[in-house]
Amino acid sequence: MSSFKFSTPTLPLTPPSAEEETAAFEARVADMEAFFNHPRFASLKRPYTAAQVASKQGSFPILPLPSTLLANKLYSLFEKAHEEGKPVHTMGAIDPVQMTQMAPHQEVVYVSGWAASSVLTTGNNEVGPDLGDYPYTTVPNQVHRLFRAQQLHDKKHYDERWTIGAEARAKVPYIDYLRPIIADADMGHGGQSTVMKLTKLFAESGASAIHLEDQLVGGKKCGHLAGKVLVPASAHVARLIAARFQLDLLKSTMLLIARTDAESAKLLSSTVDTLDHEFIRGICTPDRALAEVIAEAEAEGKSGAEIDTLEADWLARNPLCTFNEAFEHALQKSSVADKEGALKAYLEAVHGKSNADARDVAKDILGESIFWDWDLPKTREGYYHYTGGVEAAIRRELAFAPYADMIWLETKLPDLEQARYFSRKIREKYPGKWFVYNLSPSFNWAAQGFSDQDLKNFVWDLGKEGFVLQLVSLAGLHLNAVAAAELAQQYKTDGMLAYVNLVQKKEKEIGCDVLTHQKWSGANYIDRILTTISAGSSSTSAVGKDSTENSF
Repeated sequence: MSSFKFSTPTLPLTPPSAEEETAAFEARVADMEAFFNHPRFASLKRPYTAAQVASKQGSFPILPLPSTLLANKLYSLFEKAHEEGKPVHTMGAIDPVQMTQMAPHQEVVYVSGWAASSVLTTGNNEVGPDLGDYPYTTVPNQVHRLFRAQQLHDKKHYDERWTIGAEARAKVPYIDYLRPIIADADMGHGGQSTVMKLTKLFAESGASAIHLEDQLVGGKKCGHLAGKVLVPASAHVARLIAARFQLDLLKSTMLLIARTDAESAKLLSSTVDTLDHEFIRGICTPDRALAEVIAEAEAEGKSGAEIDTLEADWLARNPLCTFNEAFEHALQKSSVADKEGALKAYLEAVHGKSNADARDVAKDILGESIFWDWDLPKTREGYYHYTGGVEAAIRRELAFAPYADMIWLETKLPDLEQARYFSRKIREKYPGKWFVYNLSPSFNWAAQGFSDQDLKNFVWDLGKEGFVLQLVSLAGLHLNAVAAAELAQQYKTDGMLAYVNLVQKKEKEIGCDVLTHQKWSGANYIDRILTTISAGSSSTSAVGKDSTENSF
């Protein structure tokens, strides 16, 4: 019998005895507990046990996914950035070309759901705006595409460096193509089981981190569109827990980023969560429900413009306000002597409490109940009106923080002071938390009053406040558009002169390796493999003397 031993675990040929099964499970639990207790997870909360995870893993050996190696690399990268007070700033890549050109300069790669929806392959090559309505495999497929390309270019580069010899190798810059990929998981695309499947797909596809936002499945909008609908904060916490549980099943260290769109969102799907009550808006006078008025108008066949007018009239006679605002208005009309003191006492008493509790406190102070109703102004779809704003976002992120590695505040404008205020409020309770900032192309940066020096310093100023990850989410999209538009315009009139001046000369000047696109694609690397396995024959070499790339 051979004495050869495999270096990786092997599956048994016969079923284990009861004692062996127990011992194996206990060892699995101990291993999972050690995984839970790793310093990397010190700031995270798990509302389940190691045994509950271990019992769901099956008997198959749990081996590290390749993405776990890169997730560990990403975590170390953020640790270093945090210690130095500096940012890791990157761009969104939409194809392997952009990924390879970023690799020498950018430490991470970002994959945008907006880009996946609008310019990449979805279920049936349908593209459109970022409404999260594409199959949930779409963004993981793009991650997998880039991850596969990273591996090809890493192998190609590795082989090239060993082919040229030690002396030349010392003079050729080393390029790290294995840059961690951070990807957009939108709102999870479904319930908790869907979130788990999506998370598993991302981990298996090569993602090092994903972000999940607190928008409603089916009501999802790009963070810079209107009409966003939030889910209750507790519903998003459930998504984060589901994602973490799936990662634990895989023993994956992939990072989870909790994003909130509460700063600019104006709608909420449910009032079930007490945390949201302070920010829900209602009306202070009895009236017929807005949704009923709209439904009746639709039944009567009124036009869209007429229905819009009805809605505008209804809202004009019923100004929306929060219950706290309703109390303050009632207080000013009341006979309470110390109105300033009463308001302060009220706000302190109701902070973080339910609307029912707030009503009781208000009644104790005023001596009578306040009429205020959050159901009457609900939208036709049944959504509640919500204030939005940075305070609402802070309240939500404080709830998300124990379940996420990083915190993302989506904003409607690039505002350094707002970002500073947000991060410091979060760090009062979670001092070591890391933050993400979207340096979005949706912002008209030139119209925000920044000087050139302000723009140059922006990412570093944010880095000092703990925003260790910053990204121009759609840089690849806009870069592609500008370059293609310029070439198309000049090529129309100048022919090949335009191509040479705008493309080939620039490729040569900056040392862009796509100049020799056959070599870039791996032709030389694959040719060396084929030559190796065919005893060194050169007659069929793809990169022989007849290759036009020898002219460069």
